[in-house]
Amino acid sequence: MLFGSYETFFGIILAVLVFRFVRKFLPQQQTVQQLTLLAVNAVILLTVVREHTLIVLAILSLLVYTVGRAQKGQRVAIGAMIATVVALFAARNYEALRMALPALEGPLLSVERVGLSYIVFRMVHWLVENKKDQIHSAHPLTFLNYIFFFPTFLAGPIDTYPNFHHSAGRLPHPSWWAYGAGRITLGAAKTLLLVPLVRPWAMDFHTVAADTGLSHGPALALSLLAYSAYILFDFSGYSDIAIGVGRWLGFRLPENFRTPYLATNLADFWRRWHISFSTFLRRYVFKPILALLNRSAKLARHREPVTLLAYLTTFLICGLWHGDALHFAIWGLWHGTGLSVARLYRNRRPSWAHGRLYDLASTALTFTFVTIGWYAFHYDIG
Repeated sequence: MLFGSYETFFGIILAVLVFRFVRKFLPQQQTVQQLTLLAVNAVILLTVVREHTLIVLAILSLLVYTVGRAQKGQRVAIGAMIATVVALFAARNYEALRMALPALEGPLLSVERVGLSYIVFRMVHWLVENKKDQIHSAHPLTFLNYIFFFPTFLAGPIDTYPNFHHSAGRLPHPSWWAYGAGRITLGAAKTLLLVPLVRPWAMDFHTVAADTGLSHGPALALSLLAYSAYILFDFSGYSDIAIGVGRWLGFRLPENFRTPYLATNLADFWRRWHISFSTFLRRYVFKPILALLNRSAKLARHREPVTLLAYLTTFLICGLWHGDALHFAIWGLWHGTGLSVARLYRNRRPSWAHGRLYDLASTALTFTFVTIGWYAFHYDIG
């Protein structure tokens, strides 16, 4: 974990001060600023990955940058690059694929998996938005910093390149020091205080049974509640720290969690949970799948079934993105099915279904559904 030790965190503070010094006293020297940030990113990331990984991914990143800018608007070249990046991620991340294709072993596929999926997200975003001619201003050094920005390297949030480029060209507001400190403190409280409290029960329901004397059913229920708290505190805590450090560096990163367990339905949950990832799924997976299915005149006449199929496919991909084990696919289909049922209900919602009591019941049902789903996510049930 990037922020997991005090030594690393003090090193991060020192790196932040160096970069902010350069930004303050060389405000017009954008190249110097970006080179300094690139050096900061490299030094910090070398505490979690090897030099080989950074070198290989930097070369790949420059290739992606060149294809995106040189082939603006040309679908074939950019489409091929997207397919290549995704295929390399799959070959590196899924052991079954690597075992089936041993010839794929080599320098490119020996990079570490740490943060790899988030790099792929940013590369896909870059290529697609260039294909749409939505990247109006860019620089290779800024792009490398966007790919390797150390606060977001391991677990997001997934920023957009235009937002990152905009922040890179502007001086941060003085109030960002205090805001960043507040978010870092909040994140540290979650990860250092709350996570250790719930982790033992969250990791294994047998621990709950041993500690409480409960039978397996109630122990599992308590363990899943603990896991719901654990994964929220751990993940949102990391995001808080990343956002806070980003502000210290002068970058306004997107929010990633907004009280997701208070969602009144499953679609609302995914608008609150890992927001940058769910936004990516909607923009670059769900909408293209829906558009592809609707190309068929026969399918386009059945709008609702096509939308439900797009939900199921998107969340199957979402599950498999987390790993190639069967239980991740089941978790993805659990949410895809839940979203499909929720959509069917929303389109046929009775007139009496409103009011505070109804919203409370909906929130409780949504939380229960999500919590049950964590069983498939956490336990290998394949």
